Amino acid sequence: MSNANSGLIGGLTDRVVGAAKHLAGAITGDEDLKREGELHKDRAAASAEAAELENAAEREQQKAQVAERKQAVEAERERLDAELEAEAREARIRHDEAAAQQAAEIDAARRAAAVDKQTAAKDDALRMEEQAASAKRMRAEREASQLAGKARRAEQAAQALDPDTAK
Repeated sequence: MSNANSGLIGGLTDRVVGAAKHLAGAITGDEDLKREGELHKDRAAASAEAAELENAAEREQQKAQVAERKQAVEAERERLDAELEAEAREARIRHDEAAAQQAAEIDAARRAAAVDKQTAAKDDALRMEEQAASAKRMRAEREASQLAGKARRAEQAAQALDPDTAK
């Protein structure tokens, strides 16, 4: 912008010099001096236009830099959003894996409990069968003992009736 300021100062100087020469030429009737004054005015106008164009170019450059910064910020925001989304996705995956692991552990515990229950039921059934078999054996032994007692009594009765048949 320092070039623009020097252009404005130079343009102002050319304008003042041009006006002075034009006036001096008009007063003195010197057409060359008058034309020289006009040239200074034209140069001042060109300098002002050049300064304005330079200012406009600087503003456009600044707008372009702002747009570039905005684009860079937007790209960074999108990158951060993608990173956050990826982290959230990974957290959901870890959560789902932990839930699946917990469900598997619960299922395994439930199956183990069912196996333990079946084993206990089978053990109870075997114990009951053993008790029933033991009771049956005891009844059979009692019956055998009773039959043996009856057989002895019958033998004793037979001996008492016929002592020669015995032995």
